[in-house]
Amino acid sequence: MQSTKKIISTLTIILLILLTFASYQGFFNPKTFEKDSMSFGTQGIGQDFVNLFIVVPLLLISFLLFRKDNRIGSFLFGGTIFYILYSYMIYAFGVNFNHLFLFYCGILGLSLYIFIIFLVDLSQHDIISWFGEKVKVTAMSIFLLIIAVMFYLLWLKDIIPAILTGTTPISVTDNNLLVNPVHVLDLSIALPAAIVSSILLLKKNKFGFIFAPIILLFIVILTIALIGMVIALKVKGISEDITLVYIFSGLSILGTGFLIQFFRNLNKT
Repeated sequence: MQSTKKIISTLTIILLILLTFASYQGFFNPKTFEKDSMSFGTQGIGQDFVNLFIVVPLLLISFLLFRKDNRIGSFLFGGTIFYILYSYMIYAFGVNFNHLFLFYCGILGLSLYIFIIFLVDLSQHDIISWFGEKVKVTAMSIFLLIIAVMFYLLWLKDIIPAILTGTTPISVTDNNLLVNPVHVLDLSIALPAAIVSSILLLKKNKFGFIFAPIILLFIVILTIALIGMVIALKVKGISEDITLVYIFSGLSILGTGFLIQFFRNLNKT
């Protein structure tokens, strides 16, 4: 256990350094996204703002709590690492080649291996015993399902018509991409993870208790990042519509509420 934590600690410290530098460059250095479309690059700036001022501090705080065997801290750490892993798949495969490419690869690799080692370590604990016998999971499970279905419908609304007409989704052509990496990650990894976690949690399966809070925190952080992207588009004058800010804010608040309720059921020891 201790040797595992040492490995995670070493990798996380390196990750924090790389993530801080890449996020700082993405937000403050205008050359970072100059090869990308105006819309895609602006969204990158918005996301790097959130990464620098929210994700980096959250990673540091949750990591310190995780090292102290704090149970809430462990779930927060896992969810933050999963968000970084997801996000930097997009940076590594979706952003045009720039001076941060090696940093993107490093952050992606580190977050992947940290997440794997973390899950292996966490799965060795009797997670169900961490919670009270009367723990309520239905509302949280349904929320995860709703989020998954909502985004499936949203993405398929763009994808299916393009397939049927032999064209390419606007989100791909407008941003000069081969495919939309968000579509790939959501349809193949993130949304199935939310559905499976929801089902396992409803059944009060051990892995449901592991994955559900991690996926839910990932969704909360992601919606905050999306808010940052929409605001950045507004500031740059690319889009005047901020309706999505209210939608994502609502989802973030609801997700945070479900997480707090879930964590209230954690036993202290």
